[in-house]
Amino acid sequence: MSNSLTNSHATFKTMLLIVAFAPFAALADSGFYVGGSIGGATIEANLGDTGIPGVPSDIDEDDTAYKVFVGYNFDLPSIVLGVEAGYVDFGEPNIDVLGEDLLIDTTGINLWGIVALEAGPVDLFAKLGYISWDADFQLVTERASESGSDVGYGLGLAFNAGPIQIRGEYEVYDLDDADASMLSVGLVYQFD
Repeated sequence: MSNSLTNSHATFKTMLLIVAFAPFAALADSGFYVGGSIGGATIEANLGDTGIPGVPSDIDEDDTAYKVFVGYNFDLPSIVLGVEAGYVDFGEPNIDVLGEDLLIDTTGINLWGIVALEAGPVDLFAKLGYISWDADFQLVTERASESGSDVGYGLGLAFNAGPIQIRGEYEVYDLDDADASMLSVGLVYQFD
């Protein structure tokens, strides 16, 4: 009788341990990741009347852009929740102003909340976040800068191949008097 009671207690303790640690088993694929992407960025802005001859009131310029980021995923059944922080460089588009180049250099630090739906080796994800940005303007020897903090959002698709993920995404940032968008492709490495 005492032996069977001991076996029952051991079975009960084992079941309690399984139930207690089941949520952590669901998080087994969670963890830190690092990545980088390259693509094209578009800056659209309404400069208004600058008082400088030849400077357009509206700009819509493209350039090559890149970003680097780190993040952490919480892998739940069917969905993945994540947080990601990174640095983005929207390139340096230039505008011809009476034969001289007006250079616009925009960079930012961002923080995202991410929700992904898992469908086999492919994930579809959406992101909502915040960017702290700086824009530097240069025309010949004249320089000016502007900075701010604004909201961003995006959509993407990722293909998982072991610890490597190939990611394509589109992000939009609603800056003070401008909009910046980026279409990019990149690689992510997920740590175990």
